[in-house]
Amino acid sequence: MEANDNIQVNRKYKDTIFRKLFGENKENALSLYNAVNGTSYTNADELEFTTLEDVIFMKAKNDVSFIFDSSLSLYEHQSTYNPNMPLRGLLYFADLYRKLIPDTERLYMSSLLKIPAPKYIVFYNGNSAKMPDDVIELKLSSAFEGDYEPGKFEWTATMINIRSDRDRDILNKCKPLKEYSTFVEEVIVNNQTMGIEDAVKKSVDDCIKNNVLKDFLETHRKEVVDMCLTEFDETKWGQLREDEGHQKGVLSLVKKGKISVEDAAEELGLDVPATEKLLADNGIQVPSVV
Repeated sequence: MEANDNIQVNRKYKDTIFRKLFGENKENALSLYNAVNGTSYTNADELEFTTLEDVIFMKAKNDVSFIFDSSLSLYEHQSTYNPNMPLRGLLYFADLYRKLIPDTERLYMSSLLKIPAPKYIVFYNGNSAKMPDDVIELKLSSAFEGDYEPGKFEWTATMINIRSDRDRDILNKCKPLKEYSTFVEEVIVNNQTMGIEDAVKKSVDDCIKNNVLKDFLETHRKEVVDMCLTEFDETKWGQLREDEGHQKGVLSLVKKGKISVEDAAEELGLDVPATEKLLADNGIQVPSVV
């Protein structure tokens, strides 16, 4: 199924690095598709971008959508944990399908109207304490009020953690994604000791020197810096540093036996198993509480 000519890339909001890497480059988009789906397709020319224009509730940018292999994929990038992603995806897909089928009268015909199957992925690179697992599934039914029959009217969003703060399977399967995540991590780390503008510029220089997104950063250096200063604002990265500093402080208290795992879980807003996993990922064995 071909994308409709009415579907155009949204140029009315500020592009982000994620969207420029994967929403304008078919080879990168196909590499990411293969990593997510466990496939090995090579013909990127068969991929058709379908990013929408003027989607009111998607002003937050960062999204990429395309048709490939009889499916309609929507990839969104988030730096904050958002439980409303299934609802956002449902609304976005409704608009995508509406654009793909401009003649709505066809919906009332007696023959079945075929549509590309939806695949909705959210790539998360925020505080890993908020999402200690590499992959989680968010369900629309979590937002339902009142009685409903389980399994019906469901819509899901698969959220994948792409922070390069530790080794992750998805990053090893997609080189552009790994290099993107490495660049973002550089910005986060550098912003701990310098202002955001200096942090971004240093990250660009260091990544070019280390052959990380080298061609992309050399070609789009000024644009990347401008996008970062818009996307990685002081408030957001300051909050990220604060959150991660708080997390390290809580984990340190557990390591010293000053508080229990249960207390740490409550302080971090996690359940006990997730907190135990976070401790293990940081190489902390749980001692007896003093």
